[in-house]
Amino acid sequence: MTMDLHVTRIIEQLSAAKNTIEVEEVIRESITNITEKKNGFVIQHCLNKLELALEGIPPVECNSEQWSAYRFALICIRNKAVSI
Repeated sequence: MTMDLHVTRIIEQLSAAKNTIEVEEVIRESITNITEKKNGFVIQHCLNKLELALEGIPPVECNSEQWSAYRFALICIRNKAVSI
């Protein structure tokens, strides 16, 4: 699976998240899946791509739950990126 496809799938999962616990779970699973297959550099690159993709989503294209999930996901990604 390409990194762009992986990022797209993560965003789709985040858009369906109902609360912050589910958002954290999606991010944690994504990092775990990447970790099992790739090295630290690839993980950081994927997180960077995901962060850029989430930042590029206009609020008018989301409902309030999705927007909230995306913003919280950015917080999670930034916290995880520091620990990698």
